[in-house]
Amino acid sequence: MLFFSIISTFVTNKILNSLPEKYFEEKNIIISKGYCFIFYIFIGLFIVFLFNDLLAIILFFGFLNLVIPLFIIDLKTGYLPDILTYPLLWLGLLYQVWMPHGNVVSAIYAVILSFTMMVVITTLVEKIKKRPQMGRGDFKLIAACAAWLGILQLPYLLGLAAFLGLIQYGIGYLKLKNKQVVSIPFGPAIILSASLWLYLFNANNILI
Repeated sequence: MLFFSIISTFVTNKILNSLPEKYFEEKNIIISKGYCFIFYIFIGLFIVFLFNDLLAIILFFGFLNLVIPLFIIDLKTGYLPDILTYPLLWLGLLYQVWMPHGNVVSAIYAVILSFTMMVVITTLVEKIKKRPQMGRGDFKLIAACAAWLGILQLPYLLGLAAFLGLIQYGIGYLKLKNKQVVSIPFGPAIILSASLWLYLFNANNILI
């Protein structure tokens, strides 16, 4: 676990120190390596508790190495880079293939359904309200997270993400002292929802 935490700290810092400027012409993001390492150690304890399979541990650390930079980049810049979102999707499909309780067919259906549903709903709302509602990067992130959870967990993913998004919007509204909140980064809410359900789903399978 120590080895994976060290590697993850390096990878996360490398991504945050290069992607924003390279792809979005935004300032690169600097975070504390010490806090990052402690965070990975803490989360790593939960991963090791859940799995004694080396590849499963690698897959989950891979999940963290992608969603944590996505979380921070979206929070700081409002962007979700495809160079992180697409590997997250493919890694999710690999997870479904490898894990004993995995179902790659369910994951593929979840990816297609979630992406299509979000595009249709958002397009309709945008036509009614005459203004952008959700970034296309959010669609891809939802689809990528859906690959990890499968179609049966899709309602839970979207429901909790929407709830967390509303909380985030409310906090922004209060901070701006009742001024209109134009937009919020939805990626962090999606990632928190996916991470929680992924952990609970695997913990439940182990207990059973």
